[in-house]
Amino acid sequence: MVNNLFFIFMFLIALSFNKASAAEIEYYWSGAVTKNSAVVCFATDIDAKIRVQYSDNINFRRNNLFSRTQRCNSESNYFSKIKLSSLKPEKTYHYRFSVDGIVDKNKTGRFRTHSSGPFSYKITLATCATTGSNNPVFDRIREEESLFYLMLGDFHYGDIRRDCDDNFLTYYRATLGSIKQSKLYQNTAIAYMWDDHDYGPNNSSGVSPNQYGYVACQPEARSAYKNYVPHYPLAFKESGKVISQSFSVGRVTYLLTDLRSEKDRPLFKGNCLSPTSENCKKIKRGTNFGSDEHIQWFKNQLLEAKNNNFAVVWHSSFPYLSTPDLSWFNCDEDNTIKTDEGFECDDHDNWGWYPEERTDIANFIKNNNIPVCIVSGDAHMSAIDDGTNSDYATGGGAPIPIFHAGPLDRKPSIKGGPYSNGVSGVRGQYGIMEIIDSGGDELCVEWKIKNHRGEFVKNTTGNLLQHSFCFDLGE
Repeated sequence: MVNNLFFIFMFLIALSFNKASAAEIEYYWSGAVTKNSAVVCFATDIDAKIRVQYSDNINFRRNNLFSRTQRCNSESNYFSKIKLSSLKPEKTYHYRFSVDGIVDKNKTGRFRTHSSGPFSYKITLATCATTGSNNPVFDRIREEESLFYLMLGDFHYGDIRRDCDDNFLTYYRATLGSIKQSKLYQNTAIAYMWDDHDYGPNNSSGVSPNQYGYVACQPEARSAYKNYVPHYPLAFKESGKVISQSFSVGRVTYLLTDLRSEKDRPLFKGNCLSPTSENCKKIKRGTNFGSDEHIQWFKNQLLEAKNNNFAVVWHSSFPYLSTPDLSWFNCDEDNTIKTDEGFECDDHDNWGWYPEERTDIANFIKNNNIPVCIVSGDAHMSAIDDGTNSDYATGGGAPIPIFHAGPLDRKPSIKGGPYSNGVSGVRGQYGIMEIIDSGGDELCVEWKIKNHRGEFVKNTTGNLLQHSFCFDLGE
């Protein structure tokens, strides 16, 4: 009897030790979904060998597939990713993890593959969430069961400028570890492009400091994004500088443009405290794209979509609709960066400071008759313009519908405008974009805003903040 109790005691100790030492999945999310593939990113707490089991059966009782084995270790901060292939179109797939040969049945995720042809679908989109936010708005987004969630920037508010590698790891873990956010990312595929706060400090650029003298951790930001985020193929492959990417869903091409990591602000000289200052001169134009190669990639994607009879949803991370003439009013000592040649101003962080580049883009869209709309972040508001105020082509001819969706969980702020359909500056909001496509010459888009209670949002004048329009995709 004593011997039996001893063996039982030792068995329980051994079992407890094995359980304590076993690796566990800490974070996971999916993205880069196509009609036949997807990417799952995940992280463990200690060294482990991981396989992903995936099936179109929620109980994993049939049609089971296993990925290749991937190692998580300290060299990658225990993060890794696996591409799932051999998927079927228009299927909901469920996945879970085999950790060192043992399937964890408690941590599951799901995503839905795209159709192989024209189809109608819904996506959710939003911007600006306080780091680690657990706002109920994330539950409402998850309950929409959209095809994917488009994160428009400011995924967190790290404002990282020092201890770069460690801080990016910390802020990604804090965000992915939020209870409500993690449930969203585990149940809805994501597409995500950064803005300033999740790339670097407030109003970050590629080469210049902000008004406080802080410079973004450029290489570390890119490395963290590439390693931790389930993203689509990058414009210039994994070795490239920018993280811009293009992907198509049905007959819509989505262009997620990195307008931060190579941004070069305009340079001024003279007295620029007033818009009527005669001795204020711009001595260097600015660029959000940063290079001719990048802007050419963007134009090529627009043309390819047009040639395929696709519509374009362009994600510009900050307001496109803003005053066409530079406003000098707020470019004072508090937000001016002085150089040997002149000064830069990081206030008015919008397209209004880059009129030459914006006009060039608008003219290209006009001259090639490209069907395009813009979804945008950065501003802590929801807003819609039907194109009435957003035509920046020379002589007109390129009115572009614009949709701001947010803020998820930040203090409201109104930027840009005016917006034809109004604005709403209340925290805890997200956007819904429905693509209605039966395969004919016409493809239609519907925009709506909801709050953290799942209610449709009204603008400041009491009207529902919504808009619908159609593109002619015929020859």
